[in-house]
Amino acid sequence: MPERTQRGTAVPIAPRAARDDQEIGKRRGTGRTRRGRQTRSQLVDAARAVFERDGFLHARVADICDLAGFSHGSFYTYFVSKEEIFREVVDSVELDLLTPDPSVSTTDPVERIRAANRHYLETYAANSKIMHVIQQVATFDDDVLKIRLQRHEVFARSIERRVRALQEAGIADTGVDAAYAAQALGGMVAYFADLLFNTENGAGFDLDTAVDQLTVLWANALGVRSTG
Repeated sequence: MPERTQRGTAVPIAPRAARDDQEIGKRRGTGRTRRGRQTRSQLVDAARAVFERDGFLHARVADICDLAGFSHGSFYTYFVSKEEIFREVVDSVELDLLTPDPSVSTTDPVERIRAANRHYLETYAANSKIMHVIQQVATFDDDVLKIRLQRHEVFARSIERRVRALQEAGIADTGVDAAYAAQALGGMVAYFADLLFNTENGAGFDLDTAVDQLTVLWANALGVRSTG
């Protein structure tokens, strides 16, 4: 939608977040019904595939609609723009990546660390193409960067709580600052995942060895030993 300058010349501008929020309130079919949720989900899945194939800048709403099998009108019933549906893709991927595996039942602290590292690396591997796109977009889109930072802050707080619990149980070194450890150790795993799956330098490494070595580094940093 164009805005006018003081001289009255129409200048097209990119939609802003506030403008998007106003439009969201006007839209119908935002997923309240079963059919609406299914349609929305199909559009998000198609968007992810198009973003992985074409990248963010070259992806088009028309391509997303064609792949999902819906009209352009259907798309704009659920989403204001390409940017909005991309943010939803980002949110879902980051949530999967940073949510601990609920199936882990072991109480051994080292094995729990190992399970968490394996979950992160395997989830990253399954999402490596879209993660590459997300990282690129985060360099110029503040909203995408904000989503990533918020998710990682929640993840870091979760690690911090686990470190404190190990310290209180007498299993981890109490001289380690839990907040610093959470940021450093979480960052180490995130960096290595990107190296392993999204760079040529990762070709000489394999996932299983990465899980083992990251677990050794993590456990040694905290002074944790297996109780098994």
